[in-house]
Amino acid sequence: MKMRGLHLLLLCLAASSQAAYAQTNTDPAMIPAPGPATQALVNQGKTQYDRTCAQCHGRNMVSSGTSSYDLRRFPTDAPDRFFNSVTHGKNNMPSFKDALEPGAIQWLWAYVSTRGGKEM
Repeated sequence: MKMRGLHLLLLCLAASSQAAYAQTNTDPAMIPAPGPATQALVNQGKTQYDRTCAQCHGRNMVSSGTSSYDLRRFPTDAPDRFFNSVTHGKNNMPSFKDALEPGAIQWLWAYVSTRGGKEM
């Protein structure tokens, strides 16, 4: 019985986290997808990364981290932080909200959160 209560609490916390993010970004394609990334999403993410991110963050996420954030160090348990940074920009990075097609941030997250597919 205690385990069921804990499970319900975790579901409520996850839902409220997603709802809080949705308040700042109403495009459903931008809200982090639950669950592990599939290889297809990682592949789409790599293609999108090569087009959009590699110029600043380095090919295959290999960057010194001196002029832009080293994405290999991005916390894999912080999808909301990633989506917010890509959507709204952060420091020297501009917003990509209007530059990406629907779903592209989810593809990018799949690629970055699996360290380019190396954790799958």
